[in-house]
Amino acid sequence: MSMSLRVYAVRPDGTTTVVREQREILPADHVPTTLQYPPCACPRCGAAEDER
Repeated sequence: MSMSLRVYAVRPDGTTTVVREQREILPADHVPTTLQYPPCACPRCGAAEDER
């Protein structure tokens, strides 16, 4: 399964302009277990990776 992503800007009058054309985005194979992305190398983040 994939999703589509398009980046656009909205002007104060409500009109839009495309900043980046629509693209298909594939899901990630691995999602980090920490809130920081990419995960850091501290002992807490390393411990969370070991617990999985």
